[in-house]
Amino acid sequence: MEISENNSLKEHCSWEEIESLTKIVADKIRRSNKTYDAILGITNGGIVPALLMARELHIDYIQLIPVRNKKLCKEEMPLLVKDKKYLIIDEIYDTGDIFSKVYDAIRIFDCDFAFLMSRYEHNSGETFVGKVLNHNKWIVFPWE
Repeated sequence: MEISENNSLKEHCSWEEIESLTKIVADKIRRSNKTYDAILGITNGGIVPALLMARELHIDYIQLIPVRNKKLCKEEMPLLVKDKKYLIIDEIYDTGDIFSKVYDAIRIFDCDFAFLMSRYEHNSGETFVGKVLNHNKWIVFPWE
């Protein structure tokens, strides 16, 4: 049993699980009949899932939403346009803090969100989740 810095149990996520969750989310998106002009990966955790999702959905355009130390770096945001549709990806929806900051910055644009994992159920047609966690363990992703 491994303990993280904040004294919670850790759960390691394998590359195989990441690939599987990517396919689950991509299938949900395909079933929704939604299409996107670009993928926006939230740094740092969303970089790898953004690349994998772009591969699954055959989307060639990827940009990054710069988040460092849990702060959105607005001055480094990519230039977005109102007539495009974006899929924003992160590895996990945890407290909702990063999601809220990103949402506030992009809410005037046509964006949906995708998370490989979430601690909460999402019932919105604009949010796609691969797996809802039933625990509070710290997730360690393979790129960490």
